Parts: sequence; structure tokens; C-alpha cells
Amino acid sequence: MALALMAAGMHGVLSSPPKLTDAADTFDRSLADIMERIRAENAKVMADHPDAYATIAVLLPMSGDAAETGLGLDSIRHALQGAHLAQLWRNADPSAAPYIRLLVGSITSDEWEDTVEELEGRVDSERIAAVTGLGNSVDATKRVIGRLSQAKIAMVAAVITSDELQGHEALVRVAPLNSDQAEAAVRFAERAVPALKPVTVTDTNSRDSYSKSLSESFENTLASVVVAKHRSRPLTFDSSVKSAGTVIGNIADKICDSDANTVFYAARSRYLPTLLQGLSRSRRCVERGMTVIAGDDASEISNPVKDPRWTDSGGKIRLYRTALAHGANVSDPDSSVLDAIKARFGAKDTKGYARLFGAETLDDGHAIMHHDALYLATKAIDQYAKDLDELGPEEVAAMLRSGTVSVDGASGRIEIGHDGNSLKREVPILRLDPYGNTSFAEWASPRPATRR
Repeated sequence: MALALMAAGMHGVLSSPPKLTDAADTFDRSLADIMERIRAENAKVMADHPDAYATIAVLLPMSGDAAETGLGLDSIRHALQGAHLAQLWRNADPSAAPYIRLLVGSITSDEWEDTVEELEGRVDSERIAAVTGLGNSVDATKRVIGRLSQAKIAMVAAVITSDELQGHEALVRVAPLNSDQAEAAVRFAERAVPALKPVTVTDTNSRDSYSKSLSESFENTLASVVVAKHRSRPLTFDSSVKSAGTVIGNIADKICDSDANTVFYAARSRYLPTLLQGLSRSRRCVERGMTVIAGDDASEISNPVKDPRWTDSGGKIRLYRTALAHGANVSDPDSSVLDAIKARFGAKDTKGYARLFGAETLDDGHAIMHHDALYLATKAIDQYAKDLDELGPEEVAAMLRSGTVSVDGASGRIEIGHDGNSLKREVPILRLDPYGNTSFAEWASPRPATRR
């Protein structure tokens, strides 16, 4: 009996579910629908084109724990929807070979190592040509990038923006860097706020490259635009300690006691409502008005809620954020996105995002950015379509960095420099209200403004 139980236990270990999968029941229930859509398209590819497909691994922190990874389940779902949308449109093209199959893997802090190890071992058997997604600029993502770079596996990051995550030869990014977003945000603030008097609020958590990089970019850009006497001393908190919320409350009081009229928030969105609540409770801040400008991570609070996250006091406490992409990219007649790409997100075609996913929002930008990441990866894969024997992740990485691969994506035209970064382009500036509703403010350029 003991031996039988031991054997059964060993069988359970040996037959544990794969880390790379398209099974609908692997992750949270809210992801089951999109995973089933991916599985169905994969099955069609394998049945119709068994010798003419390539696999792209979509790696994301699938737990949806926004406190740890910066990505909630809504963002994860939208990311997978965007990747699947690109897969569908690619595979519907009569000249699509190699056809695209997707596998999904989790890269949370306690899963990334097993997922990457399995991916490395399945490159040949699964015909893995590239990795997309990769989550946010957090410590686990940094480790994944380092490991896959050593293995020379092509990576197309969808929403990684930290300037620190550079120098990896197998990595390219479709999102604008934090330095580009900071320049665009400051340029917007110069127009939106008369007599700009800024202060930065920064998370010093050493495990979060995003916050550090965005803070440095805000400070450097502001120093070139606003004279020192009009800039308040930077304020900081550490999100890794339990007292972070209390410190944020003190920071709000400090800001309202100063003459600052604009806060540049360089941190994850978790504590942003706390800061806004603190500002809205101060008569001094409300009377003079306060503009808060955050980075793209504030997309995590762009989902509508019943109860307001803060009191905006009749528009006196205003929140703006930079965005990697927004619904305006594919709906605004003035956007530079091609009509053919806009159609992918509309409702006229049965493969359109609005037809497939109904009431899902594009406001957080994840569907658009992950669509573009997969779209770019397939463009690089296409270069080997005539000789699939040459196709492998190392070859795709070399092609992505060659300066010859570019796409007109849903976030705009994407051109990759020799350093793997997306070349500068306009950044959407969005306004968020206390109920999580998003409205488009303007397109801002990352070009430096003039000193004032």
C-alpha cells in the first residue's frame, strides 16, 4: 500500500500540468474565455497547417496580484485579448504561413523560474520563435529577461518602460521609455498649468525599476524646464513597508503646506488614490487647485467603480496620466493609426475586438500594446517564411534588432532602434476622474520644452 501511494505521488509530480499552456482552466476563472479562444485557434492551426506554424510564448504574471506585479486580472485579460486579436488577423491572411500558435505562461516571483526553464526545454519541440508580453518593470521580469537573453530567445516586451532594463541583446520594446513619457508629461504640464511649480513623489522600493526610472526622468526633465526656485524638494515613500499609506498621508500634507501646484507621481498606482484623498482634504490644495500627473501604471485604476476613489472638489484636484495607448488610438480620426488597423478593433468585422469582446474597454491600453507586440514579432518571423528551417528565436532576435523590421500598429508606427527601444513618438495624455472614467486630453510630444 505504501509503495502504491508513493508511486501515485510520484506520478502526480511527474505529470504536473505544463507551465506553458493554452488550457482554459489553468488560470483564474476570469481568464477562461480568452484562454479557450486561444486554444481553439491553436487547434485550428495545428489541424490545418501541421507543418507550417510557429509558436509565440506570451509570458505574463498570471496571478493578477497588482500589489506584487503591477498588473491586475483586468489588465492580464486585456493583454491576452490583444495578443489573440493579432493572432486571429495574422492567421486569417491567405499568405500567413507560418501560422501563429500561442502558449501562455506565468512569470510571477514564485513561478517565473519554472516557466522559463520549461520554455527553454521546449523551444525545438514546440517551434517557439519568440516571447511577447513580459509584464511590468519589476524584479521578476528583470530576472526573466536576463535568463532569456542568455539563451538568446527573442523577446518583444509590450508595456515595459523602465530605462534601466536596457542592454539585453534579445529584447526589444514597443512601449515608449519612461524618459520619453516624462518629457511628454512635462511638456503637457507647461501648457495645462499656469506658472508651473512642481514637486515629485517617488516610491523608493528597490525592487521596482519602473518607479526609480520614472522619478529620475521626471527630475531630469523638470530641471531643464523649471528654474530651481520654483521646484519643491522631492518627497519619497517606500511601498515595501507597512507604513506606506501613512507616509503618503504626510506627503499630501507637506505638498499642501508648500506652494507646489503640480505633483509628478513616480510610483505604482496602488497608493495614488491615497495621495489624492489627502490632497482633496486640504483647504489649501483645493483653493489653489492641484494637478497630479502619473505614469502609465495609473492605468490600473482606470476601471470604473461605484464609489469615488477621491473627491475632486469640483475639478480642483485633477489627475492625468501618460498612456502607452488608448482607445483614442483606434477611434480618433486625427490619430495616425492606419484605417486597416483601426478596423481590427471595431465591430464591423467578425474578427474585430468590439465584436469579439463586447463591452471590454481599451482605456488601459493593454489590448492595444500586446496586439502590437505580437504583430511586431510576427513581422520578424515573416522574414524566414521561405525557409522555416532557419527560423528560431535567436534568428528572430537578430532580425528584430536589424533596423529592418517596423510596423504600423494600433499604438502608432513602431520602429525599433539598434538598442532595442522604440523610437520617440507622441504619447497620449489621459484624464481620470474619481470614478475611474477616462477621457482623452491630448497627444504630447516627448521633445524637451524650453526653460521657464
